[in-house]
Amino acid sequence: MVNIKRLLILILLLCIATSCAGVERQKIEVDKRSDSGVYEAYKEIIKLKEVSLVKDILHNVDWERKKVDMAREADYRFIFQFVNPDVEAKAIPYSVWIGPDKETVEVVQGNDQYVHLTKEDSHQLFEAITETSLINVK
Repeated sequence: MVNIKRLLILILLLCIATSCAGVERQKIEVDKRSDSGVYEAYKEIIKLKEVSLVKDILHNVDWERKKVDMAREADYRFIFQFVNPDVEAKAIPYSVWIGPDKETVEVVQGNDQYVHLTKEDSHQLFEAITETSLINVK
């Protein structure tokens, strides 16, 4: 009986570790606009803490449903992708502009969802997707 309990606990722990509960892990693929205006692969964020932070920020903001016409191309773009390449889902693109004050960022989700993040959310999101501080941007 004790061996069966140990086996069940082991199976449960393996199930949690391998996400067999149906929750697939995601990563963030970040592109950065170069000086020549071309987007290049910049970072791949796989740490659960950072991915969860970005998802939480974007989930809890008040998106405005409007098309925006920015003065320049986005400084960064990113998408969420599943870590498991066998899982297919339509990726929603996010575009990020650093504000002129370098204290806040503006984000467009898809083509018609816009938000100007608070200073706190801006700093957290920017650091999570770039692994650098917003105050260090040139």
